[in-house]
Amino acid sequence: MKSIIVVDDERDVVELFRDALIASGYNVSSFTDPITALDQVQKNPEKYNLLVSDYSMKKLNGFDLAIRVKEVNDKIKVIIISAYENIDGNLFNFELLQKPILLQVFLAKVNSYLN
Repeated sequence: MKSIIVVDDERDVVELFRDALIASGYNVSSFTDPITALDQVQKNPEKYNLLVSDYSMKKLNGFDLAIRVKEVNDKIKVIIISAYENIDGNLFNFELLQKPILLQVFLAKVNSYLN
């Protein structure tokens, strides 16, 4: 079973994505604090196949989180979700999905990354 880590500082968004991903058959760990999420990846570097993260968060933005996660395990795929249409500094060409996003579109993108 593929494992996904979901990070967004809005609890309702995390719960929505988590529930949809679990219903689709994925193992999901969800966090509202990017530092806690990073710590979880550092403790279990081989556990996760995909990071789904909001871009705009306190403490650590989604790009910085993704870069640090990739330093731990460069095989983890990354999807960043943002209300911004374009974000400067996406040097790693992380997948960028724009909010609001339909759950069907989100799940299709996740499936394309993991299947």
